[in-house]
Amino acid sequence: MRDIANPYGADPPLAPYSGPRRGRARLGLATRVLILVAIFVMVAEILIYVPSLSIYHDNWLRSRLSAGYTAALVLDAAPQGMIPEALSRQLLESVPARIIVLQAHGTRRILASSDIPPRVDDTYDLRDPGWAASLAATVGTLTAPKGRVLTIFGAAPKGGDAVEITMDEAPLKFAMHNYSLRLLNLSLIVSAIVAAFAVVAIHLMVLAPVRRLTTSIVDFGADPEDASRIISPSGSNHEIGQAEEALAIMQDALARELHQKKHLAALGLAVAKINHDLRNMLASAQLLSDRLANVTDPLAQRVAPKLVATLDRAIRFCQATLTYGRAADDPPNPTPLILRNLVNEVVESLPIDGVKRVEIVNDVDDGFEVTADGEQLFRILMNLTRNSVEALYSAGPCPGRPARVSISAYLDLDSDCTVIEVADTGPGIPDNARPKLFAAFMNSTRPGGSGLGLAIAADLVRSHKGTITLLPQAENTGATFRITLPRGPLFTAAAKTVRA
Repeated sequence: MRDIANPYGADPPLAPYSGPRRGRARLGLATRVLILVAIFVMVAEILIYVPSLSIYHDNWLRSRLSAGYTAALVLDAAPQGMIPEALSRQLLESVPARIIVLQAHGTRRILASSDIPPRVDDTYDLRDPGWAASLAATVGTLTAPKGRVLTIFGAAPKGGDAVEITMDEAPLKFAMHNYSLRLLNLSLIVSAIVAAFAVVAIHLMVLAPVRRLTTSIVDFGADPEDASRIISPSGSNHEIGQAEEALAIMQDALARELHQKKHLAALGLAVAKINHDLRNMLASAQLLSDRLANVTDPLAQRVAPKLVATLDRAIRFCQATLTYGRAADDPPNPTPLILRNLVNEVVESLPIDGVKRVEIVNDVDDGFEVTADGEQLFRILMNLTRNSVEALYSAGPCPGRPARVSISAYLDLDSDCTVIEVADTGPGIPDNARPKLFAAFMNSTRPGGSGLGLAIAADLVRSHKGTITLLPQAENTGATFRITLPRGPLFTAAAKTVRA
């Protein structure tokens, strides 16, 4: 069952919005960006670390070869056996190396030696190294066990084939470790500096506007009916500026919609309360109008049937209008009817003083038949005609034209539909009112108007599975509304006006 206090029969209201749920503390966007930028810089440094270390590896060995090249020149220039052992040892220590060998003309000659190692663990030729061999040698040095001995080949002096330097790998490995630490420290410093600048830039250009958007969404969600919580767009032409403008439009539309829904709910409740008393008043008026049938005055005899019919229609409408405060029209009951007679009844029932100053022309052909619900079609034409008369009465006709409202109808054989048009010579509909022309409470310009006439007409037309549109307005012409209704199976050939 529906609660009497809830006349719309809707679901119970939701709990008030209390803001976003907050769990455990999390890193903010700025902190995340800082960490990500630092990680990206470190990844970039890692990608260039091995090539950089390979270059350092080769340069370190070349510097030793240069020292060995100089020592080979000295040793090769001295007569054999004339170099003191102490000088030879000093030359080996300056390289440093265990053995210096000169290759020339297919022979190998030991120029100087100290402790001859039992074996050589690896060799590396620096005369023409490839990048693959350089990377392999670098990785091999980093991952090699302690105590390895290397033989390095380089260019020989005086047209020799090569200079060989046999040396311990430990100094090279130690130097490479120190270089790696220096590179790591430099990478950390660079990543921190880049991340700091990146965070400042991203904060100013992205994070601050996004935080402003987020704050506006949260604040507006707490009280959507408060128009002061609508975001003020910054006017920037980037994507976030466009998002701010779209959010402001959405918030404004939502605030207006909620405000309107609130008033509609109050209106529905008020109407639900007065509906019973209004129906009783109309019933009393109907009883009084019945007495007019006994009056012999010709005017009373002519007016009484129309008054009784109008009261009957009002009572039926009140009985079917509200169900627990919600407007609900009965489904249409289409029957064949003569449209010209219905239009005449609409003209005679117009309760507007200005109708005396406006010419209403019934251009519907005699015998033109339409299949529709008579009561609902009457309400459709009444709302459209009354709006046109009121527009002419308040604003006047277009310059040089009489104040006139015309109602016409014809058959459209292409779509197999009945077309009814209500046209006037008034000022027309402003362009800014056209998008929401048939929305309730949106387009009333007359003092005391409810803004429901066109909305009611559109709903009734849609219930007939038809369409209602406002035709494009040419210069110095008024508004023309076109109603398109599907033809019923009982269409009669008596209709004379046919347009293909």
